[in-house]
Amino acid sequence: MVLIQSPRLKIWLTRIAILVCSCAILFWVGAHLFAPAFIKKSVSQFAGQIGYEITYQDLSISPFRLRLELEGLHLAKEGRSKLLQFKRLTVSLQWTKLVLGELGFDEILLEEPKILMEKRLSKGGHSGVWNWQELIAAIEKSMPPNDSTEPKNPLKISIKQLLVRSASLSLLDEASQLKEDLKPFTLKLLQVANYDKKGEVSGVRGQYDFSLGALQVLVPGINKTITYQQVAITGGLDNPRPGNLGVQLNVKLDDGVVRSHWDFNTESKSVDGKLDIQDLAMAPLIPLLPANKELIAQSGLMNAELAVKFGGDTDAVTGDIHIADLAILEKGQKTPLIVWKMADILQLEYKSLKSKHTTINSLSINELTVNSPTLQFEINEEGFSNFRRLFAKQESQTKSESAVTTKPDDPSPLNLDIRSVNLKGGEVFYSDLAMRPNLKVDVKKFNATLLGVSNVPGRSATVAMDGVIAGSGSMRVKGQASFEDPRRNHDILMTFRNLPLNAFNPAVMTFAGHQITSGRLNLNLNYRAKDGELNGSNQIIIKKVTLGDEVPDFKGKKLPLGLAIALLEDSDDTIDVTVRIAGNVDSPEFSASGLVWQAISNVLTNVVTAPFRALAALVGLGSEEGVNAVPGEAVFLVVDQDRLEKFGEYLAKRPNSSLEIIGTYDPVQDKKALARAKADMAILQDAGFKLTPGEPIPSPSLSDPRIQSGLRSAYAQYIGRIKLGQRLLTLPEGEQRNEQLHDELIAGIEVTELELKDLARARAQQAYSFMVKADSSLKDRITLGEVKTTEAGKEGIPLDIEIRIK
Repeated sequence: MVLIQSPRLKIWLTRIAILVCSCAILFWVGAHLFAPAFIKKSVSQFAGQIGYEITYQDLSISPFRLRLELEGLHLAKEGRSKLLQFKRLTVSLQWTKLVLGELGFDEILLEEPKILMEKRLSKGGHSGVWNWQELIAAIEKSMPPNDSTEPKNPLKISIKQLLVRSASLSLLDEASQLKEDLKPFTLKLLQVANYDKKGEVSGVRGQYDFSLGALQVLVPGINKTITYQQVAITGGLDNPRPGNLGVQLNVKLDDGVVRSHWDFNTESKSVDGKLDIQDLAMAPLIPLLPANKELIAQSGLMNAELAVKFGGDTDAVTGDIHIADLAILEKGQKTPLIVWKMADILQLEYKSLKSKHTTINSLSINELTVNSPTLQFEINEEGFSNFRRLFAKQESQTKSESAVTTKPDDPSPLNLDIRSVNLKGGEVFYSDLAMRPNLKVDVKKFNATLLGVSNVPGRSATVAMDGVIAGSGSMRVKGQASFEDPRRNHDILMTFRNLPLNAFNPAVMTFAGHQITSGRLNLNLNYRAKDGELNGSNQIIIKKVTLGDEVPDFKGKKLPLGLAIALLEDSDDTIDVTVRIAGNVDSPEFSASGLVWQAISNVLTNVVTAPFRALAALVGLGSEEGVNAVPGEAVFLVVDQDRLEKFGEYLAKRPNSSLEIIGTYDPVQDKKALARAKADMAILQDAGFKLTPGEPIPSPSLSDPRIQSGLRSAYAQYIGRIKLGQRLLTLPEGEQRNEQLHDELIAGIEVTELELKDLARARAQQAYSFMVKADSSLKDRITLGEVKTTEAGKEGIPLDIEIRIK
């Protein structure tokens, strides 16, 4: 107190105070009057040096507050668009940090910045570089070279708060035709520093808050957009140890959140991440699916826990995914295409193994479960299914691909391995709009299990399915299928029980021109394909079918359903037939359903035009050539006798049908054969051989002396003894003379039209006796009709019958 009261000390304190105030005033005046002009001149010189334009409206400096405000900045390359412009930049420094030798910012505030990132094509039409890369290169070129011998003392930099408000970012790439605008968005960074907690300069750490508002991004390559109404990014940066950077990234997308932590290793150049996805909306993601028409998700939320690793020789993604309450629609449709309550993908593991020559990708899933799935499967008026329309390659796309002369690189193979797939309590709604009226059938309580699904060649998955069809019918499927190409290699048994026939009325009306009033259908279908060669067996069992009215003005091929039912239905009102098909699935025109329908159509048509052939196809009687008599004789070979007997047995069990046997003859072939038969019978009888009635007449051996004697006797009877004597005197004895006598004998026997008709009647009577052999009650249901001419086939003279409804 005494020292302060000293006059000399007071004078010195006053002088010091005046000096400090004068320096402060001079510093303040210099900062306000001279520094802005000096900075503006320096910026202008530097801009001209690097070939850019840098201008601003106003610059104010508060030296005591260590605060700088810059307004209306514009940065652009000479003659080009602006790279950067903003309304205001405010920078505040911290005295305490500066005193310690650290560049510490208390606050950096950037308002309404507009950033342009642009990449133009070069003069030669090649992709150039980004405009910001050009700026950085120009700045580096203008800087003096670094002195490698000068010791480097890294500067510590810290930012307490960095806030960017109402920012916009424009992306333009002429090469890929990318044009995106991201606006407006807000970015907030807290406690950012380039040194770790020990004070060593090693990287960047801090917290950030990045609010984008509404986000709409065009995905390059597929020309589709992702849209979220509210997007925010928060998180932090840390340096747990040298060479490592940790990033906590939390992204809020509308009501969904993606929490993730990423560890970047600068030495191994690897990235390890963990993601926790909660209630992520599927609606913005579903339109990205590669469909020909845009797909829309009405609902759907994803939850997942994933571990990600990139870098080195292996990239991997592992974890579990859950997608709840998904509903996908085709744009413009009211009914969802796919719906499910919950889909669980458990123990997913995706790996990409990289080598110098190739990349091998593999996807394995321990369990894939879908609860209560619903599927709409629709065939339109042109006969194309909705899935084919949505996902098959368009014709124009196929032509453009075929026009490419250069062979594209083979895609990296994906090895698929799913231990089990389970669909529980599903529904399938099937409709065919190509039929009139439209066919609509539903499958409910649908369950499916697939075990060991893999696309490895030679491996097959076990398949099991069941469900309820059309309210009362049942379905069961079991077997194996190779998922490398299921069409080419499979062995599937499908069983359908108690299907209501009237539910399939549109199909019967469309293809057969008839309605069905009632009836039940059972099917046993077995399809086996090995390397594309398919063999299928279709057992069709129909119970108590009742036909309704014919379709008026039907323009298709009417099938004789009434006759077919009468012929095929047994005493229990049951039809049991089997239709087999075969073909190569690689053939362009191959269609399994088309082959089955064609086979059934042929059989039903043959019920009228070729009943024996139809029966042979339906109940397995053997030859498709029907039943044939020996030319010139009222004789059927043993195999045809067996067919006639079996046909009689079959008819005895079908009380609703009757038939008329029509004897037939060929005016040309039978006339020749009957003459030969009469000649050979006369020769054999005159030679002393006994013939069994109903057996074919054997051809006599002309080398046998007894046959030669019978030949001369028959020749004398039909041709005359005088003619015989002349031939014996003029022709040398031997084989040639015997053959000539035989030929002249046949030519000399006259066959009348009456004899041919009698032959046809005898054939009908013979067939009648074989048919009624099984059951004498058939005598009242089988009649003999008028004979008619026919044309001989390679198997003989075909017998004809007509089926009638009793």
